[in-house]
Amino acid sequence: MTTMTVPGAPRVDKDADPGVLRKALGAHEFGVLAATVAIFLYGTFFVNNFLTGDNLLSVVQQITFIGIIGTGMTLLIVAGEIDLSVGSQYGFLSVLMAYSVTQWQLPILVSALLVMALGVVTGAIYGVITAVFKVPSFVVTLAGLAILRGFALLVTDGQPLQGSTNSAYHSLVGGNAIGSLAAQTVWMVAVMAAFGWILSRTKFGYDVYATGGNMKAALNAGIRAVRVKILCFCITGALCGLASVILVGWLGSANPLTGNGVELSVIAAVVVGGASLTGGVGSVTGTLLGALVAGLIGNLLVLIGVDGNWQQVATGALILAAVLVNRFIATRQAAMR
Repeated sequence: MTTMTVPGAPRVDKDADPGVLRKALGAHEFGVLAATVAIFLYGTFFVNNFLTGDNLLSVVQQITFIGIIGTGMTLLIVAGEIDLSVGSQYGFLSVLMAYSVTQWQLPILVSALLVMALGVVTGAIYGVITAVFKVPSFVVTLAGLAILRGFALLVTDGQPLQGSTNSAYHSLVGGNAIGSLAAQTVWMVAVMAAFGWILSRTKFGYDVYATGGNMKAALNAGIRAVRVKILCFCITGALCGLASVILVGWLGSANPLTGNGVELSVIAAVVVGGASLTGGVGSVTGTLLGALVAGLIGNLLVLIGVDGNWQQVATGALILAAVLVNRFIATRQAAMR
């Protein structure tokens, strides 16, 4: 039997036919897909007003920013790192977007590029400190979380900022793209489709999996793992910037407290979607499904009249359950090999 191995990626046995059950147990997205279907069916049969077009479109719209930022986080976690500052970065860049348009009077496109560029620079700083100076990304980005939130509050004196009232800007990022489908949803789908393809079909994606799965083996194979990690941090920062540009265009304002707790929701979506916090495993498709699970649960809790604070409890429970399920799947995969 011919075996092909990739550093950090599951082994592929070309001549083996594992069968449906074995394939299902080996698919990290299978569990979250089953959970998504189960939650959807529960809402359909037991919750009033769930199965309506407006409600379902609302669920998708609510997960837009989690999906966009979660795409970058997926790359990072697959590469074996994490960014705890994405919520604060999202909030600070939103403030910067509104400030540059209203106070500096910069054109919207220039402001958008500036915001995304600053996200890239922030990511590069994290990446260099983490990958070059060997400081754990957990510590680096935890510090960044506090710093960026502090900057957002300092710039605004803790008060919301008025953003642009440009109708074309609002229509592009905050209007309806097709019928009742929100433009934000189209942006999310475009981002996730693009990076899903990059992660699964390109050499860079291969390098990300290899780096997160076994960095030593990746280095021995000639992969520039340090550069890969820095690039993943930069992509995450750029997507935080893009999410900020979309948010300000949609709402027409920015709040320094925007993004508070978003990092928890983003990490939950990625982990629930099958990514391993130890690196080497995960997919953008899984992250989308993980975001949908969280969004559907939150929506159902609202529709049945449960206190909104229980959503935080549900998010934490989802992360714990996902880690346990992923551990079970990894154990089964190892046994099957």
